[in-house]
Order: sequence, then C-alpha cells, then structure tokens
Amino acid sequence: MELEKFITNTGRPLPVFLLLDVSGSMSGTKIDTLNQCVKEMIKDFQNERMSEVALKLCVITFGGAGAKLHTELAPLKDVVFEDLQASGMTPMGAALTMASNIINDKEKVTSKGYRPVVVLVSDGYPNDSWEQPLDEFVNGKRTSKCEKWALGIGDGYDANMLQKFLGDSDKKVFDASVAKEITKFFKFVTLSTIARSKSQDPNTIINITELEEQVKEEMPKFDFGI
Repeated sequence: MELEKFITNTGRPLPVFLLLDVSGSMSGTKIDTLNQCVKEMIKDFQNERMSEVALKLCVITFGGAGAKLHTELAPLKDVVFEDLQASGMTPMGAALTMASNIINDKEKVTSKGYRPVVVLVSDGYPNDSWEQPLDEFVNGKRTSKCEKWALGIGDGYDANMLQKFLGDSDKKVFDASVAKEITKFFKFVTLSTIARSKSQDPNTIINITELEEQVKEEMPKFDFGI
C-alpha cells in the first residue's frame, strides 16, 4: 500500500482546471447537474490507477460577488469538493484572470508537468471586463498551450466568446440544451483526460474522432452527437 502511494505521488502532474458559472441563472436543475458531474469526474479520476501521470484538480467559480477559488489546485486524492451554490451575475473575466495567475505561477503549475486542461462552462454572457482577460488567456505564453474545452448551457450563452476562448477554429463549443447533455460533456472531457494520461505522450491532444469511437464502445448508454 505504501509503495503504491509513493508511485502515485511521484507521477508527472497533469492539472485540470474547471471554470464554472454559478450565476443566478444556473440555479435549479443546471447547478444540481453540474455538482453531480464534477463529483463523477473526481470519482472517475480517483479510480484510475496511474504511475506516470498525477492528475490535479482546481475549481474556480464565477458568480455572486466575483470569481472564487472554490477548490485549490491539489492532487485528486486530496480534493474535497463542496456543492456549488448559484447566485449573482456572470463575472467570467475575473475567473479567467484567476486561472491565468495560477497557471503562470511556476511553483503551482511547474514546467515539469504536462499541459493543463481548462474547462469553461457558462449559461450566460459575461458582464464584467472580460475582453482583456480573455485575450491574455488565449495568447499568454503558458495559457495558450492549455487544452481548452467550452460548454454553453441553454440558449442564452455567448457562443462567440466561448469560441474565442478555445482559440482554435477546428474546435467547437459544446452545446447543452438539457441537463443530460451537461453530463455527456463532462464524461467526454473525463475520458479524454484519462486517455491523455495513458498515452505515450500526455502532452499530445487526443484525436476527437478516435475518442468518440472509444466513448461509444466503453459507454454505449451515452449518445455523443458531436
């Protein structure tokens, strides 16, 4: 047991950042589903046996009075996730700034680690000063190298802003018109990250088409129309 713990802790870190909208419009089914999805992601990550890669998780929320470091970047075994609560506006710019600051901190996200995964989820338009934080995130020396995912929930989100966040015309914003599609998105990101962690080079982004086939084989109950 002690040997297994030692091996797990010495893996090269692969950080996962969740930037989650907890504004008032996320209340009800959406926030409940989001809470369940994050818990399932954490459980799936924790159940994977890895020796070369050490997954780490950070959760940043934006809503209420601003952005909040909800779950500090930490190894999965140390993560204690508390349910999200929805309230307030959509200060997405503040969340991007907070994420940038952490990723640019070489003590927290070391150059020895693999490129981070950054997941942005929102159901509305940002209503703070988000343009400069977005530009700095997309074009920053370290943040530009992150693997980015974006999910828009409902019919009131800023699709253009989320597409700019991705910074790659070949990638697209995932759309969730109903709660179960939020679940499908998180399952997809989870399996993509696990596939990266088990590849010969975890810095290589997993081919989406290949992953779709893997998802269909491993989880036939989910219909990934992407």
